[in-house]
Amino acid sequence: MSFKCLGIFREKTNSPNRETDDTLILKGVTEELSRLGCETHLIEPENINLINPEDWDIILPMCENLSNVLKLAKWQSSFLINNVDAVLNCYRDKMTDILQKEASRFYPKTEKRLIENFPGTKPPDFFTEKGCWIKRGDVHNTCTHDVHFIKDWNDCEKVKTDFKSRKIKSVIAQDHIQGDLIKFYGIGPYKWFDWFYHRPQELSNFKFNLSDLEQAAGEIAKFIGLEIYGGDAIITPESEIYVIDINSWPSFARVREEAKIHIARHIYSRKPVKIMGAKK
Repeated sequence: MSFKCLGIFREKTNSPNRETDDTLILKGVTEELSRLGCETHLIEPENINLINPEDWDIILPMCENLSNVLKLAKWQSSFLINNVDAVLNCYRDKMTDILQKEASRFYPKTEKRLIENFPGTKPPDFFTEKGCWIKRGDVHNTCTHDVHFIKDWNDCEKVKTDFKSRKIKSVIAQDHIQGDLIKFYGIGPYKWFDWFYHRPQELSNFKFNLSDLEQAAGEIAKFIGLEIYGGDAIITPESEIYVIDINSWPSFARVREEAKIHIARHIYSRKPVKIMGAKK
C-alpha cells in the first residue's frame, strides 16, 4: 500500500528571519521520506482549502496562525504530526496553564493577563529588581518586539500600546531566570535530542546533566503533545533546568542534515498506525 505524506509550510509572518530555514527542514524531511518510498507533496498554508485530507495518510503542518490551525481541526479523520491540539497548546497562554499544572518544577513562574487588564495596578508577585519578561500571549515570535525584557514595571505601558496596535489580546509575564541560555531540539520525545548555547551571550558554563535536560524537554513536550519540537532552556548556577519556551516544528537550522533523517524515520515509523485505522 502506498504511503502518502503532505507537508504544509509555515506562514511567512510566523518565520521572522527564518523563512528559508523553515522551508528547508520541511523540504528535507519530505525528501528523506521519498527515499523511504513515500509519496510526498508540499503546499503553502493559503492552499489548505484546496486539499482533501482523505487523500493523505500523514500530514505535517508547520502552520501556526489560528485561522489555518482551525481549518486543520476540521479534518477529524486525519493523522497530523504535530496534531492540532499540540500546535494550539504551544500558544503561550495555553502553554502556561498546562505547564504550571503539570511541570511547574521545570517552568518559571508565569502570569497571564488580558491586554485590557495589563499592566494592572501592580506587577506579579515574582517581579523584583532583576526584572521579568513580557511576551505576547498567543503565537511565538513574529517580530523582534513580541518579547520584551522589563526592569521598570511602568515601561509595560509602551508594550501595551504596541500589542494593542497589533490586535494582540493577551500577554504573559514570566520570571527572569538568570543563567546560561540553551536551544534544544527533540523528536519522539526521547528518540533524538540535540542542543547548543544561544549566541551571543556571556556564558558562565554552569554544569548540568545532559540526560536531565533531555528528560525535562521531553516531559514538557509530552504534556504539550509534541512529537517534533524545539525550545529554550536556562541552566542556573545551581544546575537547575528551566524550560522557558517550547514550539512545534522548529527550523532545526544548525542540525538540519542530521535532524531531517531522524524526523523522517520517526514519521515513517508512525505509518502503520494510520493504515491500520488506529487513532493517535
